This record gives sequence, structure tokens and C-alpha cells, in this order.
Amino acid sequence: MASLQTISDLLSQEQLEAASAALRKLVKQKNQPDVDWPTAVDIAGRLADQETALIAAQNWRAEAPNDPQRIITEIISLGSAARHKEAAKLARELQKFPQAAADGYSLEGFYQARFGEREKALELCRKAVELNPDHSHAWEQIALLDGYDDVNNDIAEMLALEKRVTEPQRLMALYFALGRAFDYAGDTDNAFLYFSKGADFRKGPNPFDMRPVHAYLEGLKATFNSAFLDQHAHGDAGQEVVFILSAPRSGSTLIEQILSTAPSVTPTGEHMLLRRAALPFGGLTPPEMAKAAEYTQNDWRKISRNHLESLRKRFGPGKIYTDKSLINHYYAGLVKVLYPNARFIWMRRDPRDVAWSCYHSRLNGNPWTESIESACEFLTAHNNICSYWSELLGDNLLAVDYEDLVASPEETSAKIFQHVGIDRPDDWRDFYKSDNPVATASLAQVREPLNKKGVGSWRRYEKHLAPIYDKCFA
Repeated sequence: MASLQTISDLLSQEQLEAASAALRKLVKQKNQPDVDWPTAVDIAGRLADQETALIAAQNWRAEAPNDPQRIITEIISLGSAARHKEAAKLARELQKFPQAAADGYSLEGFYQARFGEREKALELCRKAVELNPDHSHAWEQIALLDGYDDVNNDIAEMLALEKRVTEPQRLMALYFALGRAFDYAGDTDNAFLYFSKGADFRKGPNPFDMRPVHAYLEGLKATFNSAFLDQHAHGDAGQEVVFILSAPRSGSTLIEQILSTAPSVTPTGEHMLLRRAALPFGGLTPPEMAKAAEYTQNDWRKISRNHLESLRKRFGPGKIYTDKSLINHYYAGLVKVLYPNARFIWMRRDPRDVAWSCYHSRLNGNPWTESIESACEFLTAHNNICSYWSELLGDNLLAVDYEDLVASPEETSAKIFQHVGIDRPDDWRDFYKSDNPVATASLAQVREPLNKKGVGSWRRYEKHLAPIYDKCFA
């Protein structure tokens, strides 16, 4: 059986399938006290295998069931595997340990917020702050929910906390919480200041470099063209999955919640199941995709069946699944091969609103949000690749503008349901009443009826943003 070091070596050699298979075998073996389980959790995450990461986390906790840090790791792994209710339940167990009770309340509040339980989430986060006034992540959750009893008092407490916190991740969470609090209070200058302080923590030793991104996108275009799709055309699979292409903070969660008012639609949110299915092709670069020349129709069908089965295993049986993962704009060409009849929805929004929203949100795994300028450049590239997919996929892809959806909801939503091929429910406007888990920064907005508050939201910060936008979006 391969060791973690061997698996790490396979990963570094880009032998992703072999690394994944070896890791799955390793974590299923019982009584292995010498395994570095946190490293196993990390490797599983890098392989987009949240289920294996969860097993590794549970193995680690089994060695010391009452260790709060191990409990927290299992809670986070449960959430990553879309087992939100179990994560909330385990967070309640964590509350029994005095040294970790504040973490337990904060984490339960985090998951209650995902289910739209705003008041319960705020009560739990306030309890966390009561037990530990320095709990930056609880303050951040309160800010995300606009849960202020006295915003000026909360700002004063967080400003005092700023002098005590030194750990970077906690300080980053605090800065974004302060930015939101000042925004709520109408002080946009201080809000911009603290959002910028938070964004500074995303910066590496060198500015984010878009050149590899541009090269990668050009490689996708070179690989996935009409000739490639014609060469590998097979069957009529794809009616079961709807893929939403969208930059963060563009309205994809709203689209998914609206579609899920139809009983035949199962929302799956954002996950890595498609990436895991695509492990045979690594990063989808032209050299890695060269092996596709040897693939038969049965090979493609096997991958699509495995992907569909992974959706069913995680989210339960369903007729139609929506997938709004943020990597979909990279994988649209491959999806078209796997699912010839898949429906795509490209959710577009004014890039000025998107750039600002991404910049002042704490989005994990998106280094391009380190500055307004890099966000603008990334979003331009994102729109360009989606335009390419739109031309390539033809009628399989429907472009929807966020602004049209909130301004003309009847007409626009009708087009969306028609594209997916299902009847629009009479109560589709009640999407915000759903208890579907929402695990994105949109968790508060999608619990409200359709409104135009997000249109032109950047203009409150126009004096800070306009000079940048004039250069980036000229």
C-alpha cells in the first residue's frame, strides 16, 4: 500500500488518477497510527476528493475523539462534502468543551446561516463573541448577515479588537467585517479602507500574474474547437445536468435557487465533482488532452456515468442537477464532450459591480481579487472565454444578464426554464423561502425577494473605483 510520501510524489508528478486511487485505498485501512491524517486531508482536497478528505478527518479524530482541533477539522470536512446538517450537529458537540465553545457556536452559526436561519445564526455568533470577544470569524459572520443591534458599538468593539489580533487569517476576517460594518453605517471611506486592508492579505510576494491564465485559456480554445467536438461526439447524454457559467458574485446562486423551485431540479451549488471526474486529463492543457485521441465513445460514457453517479451519491437521486461551480468556465468544452445535450447558462453581470463585489468579499482560492486592477483583468478574461463557449456551444448555452433578471423577471425567468426544458412553477418567485443550503457569499442576498439593490452597487464607491475602471474597462 502506498505511503503518503509516495502519494505526494505522484501528485507532484501530475499522476493524479494514481494518487487519488492510492489515497482512497490508504484512508480506508483501519488502525494506522503513523499516518499524518491532516496531510491526507490536504492531499485529498488538492485532488478534489472531499469524501476522501472527510474519511481522513474522521480517522484523525478517531485517534483522539475529544481533541477540539480534530473535531473542527471534521466539521469543516463535513461542510465541504455538502453534509451541512451533520456539520452543524457536530459543532454543537464542540460547544461542550470550554476551550472551544466559542468556535462551536461560531461554526454552528455559520451552517445555520447556510440554511437561511438568520436569527438563529446571529444568536449563535453573538454567543461566540460573548464567550470570546476576540473571535474575528464570528464578527465576520455577523457582518455578512448585517446583524447589528448597534452598529456603532459593534464597530468600536471591532476596532478595539484590531489592536489585539495578530494572526493573519483572523485579522483578514476582522478587516472584512469592519469594512461591512462601516458600509452598513454609511461610512464608505472607512469601509473602503478596511476592505483594502483585508484584500492586502491576499497578496503574495509578487503581484498576481494574469499571463499564465491568458495562456491557459488560449490552450483551452486550441483544444476544444468544433473539430474536436465533432470527432468525439457520442450519444445524447446530458439532459440530467445544467451547468451555470459565472464569475463569483454574478448571480449564479440566484439562478440556481430560482430553478430549484421546480421539484425536478436538485441544486448542488459549488463543488469539485467535475474536476474529480476530469482527473484523467489533468489541467486540460493541450499535451494532457492529447490522450483523448485514443478515447472511444465508451470511454467518454464511462467518465460521464461516474460523474453523474458522484452527483447522485452526494446529493441524492434527482431528475435534473444544477452545477454552479466556479471552475465551470474552464470545463465547458469537456462537459460538451461528456454530455452532448447538456444545457449551459452563462450568468453575466456588469463587471464593475462584479469586480467591486469580489474585491470586498473574502473569497477563498481567488488570488486575482488581491486588487481591483487584477479583478478587472480576470473578469475580462472570464467573459472572453465564456463568449468563446457561447459561439461553440450554440443553442446549448443561454446567456442571461443579471440586470435583465431583476428588471424583467417574468420574461427572463421564462427563458431560463424554457432553456432547461421544464415548466416554471407558479411559486417560482418564492425561491428565497427555500431552505436549500447556500454556501457562498450570497447567502444573505438569496434569502430576499428579487430586487435591484445589486445593480450599480459599485457607484457608492465611485470616487475610489472610477479612475481604475476608466483604465481597465475603457
